[in-house]
Amino acid sequence: MSGGTTRAPRARRRSLGDRRDAGAPSLSPRERRVLGWLPLPALGLYLLFVVGPILAAGGLSLFDWDGIGPARFVGMDQYARALFRDPIFARSWTNNLIYVAITLVVEVGFGLLFAAALQARLPGAGFWRALFFSPMVLSMVVVGLLWSFVLNPEFGLLNTMLRRVGLGTWAMAWLGDERTALLSIALVSCWRYAGFYMALFAAGLRRVPPEVLEAARLDGASEPKLFTRMTLPLLAPVTAVALLLCVTGGFQAFDLFFVMSDGGPFHSTEVPALWMIKKGFNRQSLGYGAALGVILALVVGGLGAAMRKVKDDR
Repeated sequence: MSGGTTRAPRARRRSLGDRRDAGAPSLSPRERRVLGWLPLPALGLYLLFVVGPILAAGGLSLFDWDGIGPARFVGMDQYARALFRDPIFARSWTNNLIYVAITLVVEVGFGLLFAAALQARLPGAGFWRALFFSPMVLSMVVVGLLWSFVLNPEFGLLNTMLRRVGLGTWAMAWLGDERTALLSIALVSCWRYAGFYMALFAAGLRRVPPEVLEAARLDGASEPKLFTRMTLPLLAPVTAVALLLCVTGGFQAFDLFFVMSDGGPFHSTEVPALWMIKKGFNRQSLGYGAALGVILALVVGGLGAAMRKVKDDR
């Protein structure tokens, strides 16, 4: 009898030890209930500040309202107006597509090149890493104001330097010319964000197994071939994230355009987010501005979902 009582606790202790070793934590019902309540504050904030405004904008888009007088129900007429009777809104999407294409190539491309160069252990790599990333610490409003002074046609640094080196014929109103305004803003965005993508790719490069690259070198692979056929495929998940962030962020661009050009000249730098704010608040058409916002949200959300599905399928 005494032998049985001593063996049972030992067996029970062994089973508990096995469960702990297996990494299966034992939670009481009360602990499970507490853990079940933990996501609720974050969920409440998400519903309040994300889902709530989207639903409110969707409801407001069905009314013609200037924010002061009585609202008039117009149904889907605001959407029909935006999609078929607003040439400036259509042009804003063309401008945005060009802007996204430029930033996609320059920001992601140069970010990858900077990361690869720093990974090669160049002298002063820490200094160059800090220099490339430093624009990210500035707000977009500060960046916009800074480059507005640099690109000023009268006293701007760029035109002054061109005149000093004998290229005064190249000096121009960079933000006042339809041919250069959009390109100028896109390149300013690239100047700010290239360091972010550099940091993203640098983190990805550190996860590439060095023994794989060393084995390829021993097999006689050159550095360019090693980069294109080994490193780039291993960076595919990071590249997918970079493309997703660049595309969805580009279609939400607002602050840089607002500060540097306000959509001018002649709507050559108008983008959907900026036109939405102008129609909703500057021209007191809150219902139409809400409809533009809903369209923009659907496009950005659809693009993000499509790109994520392509990434998952691959």
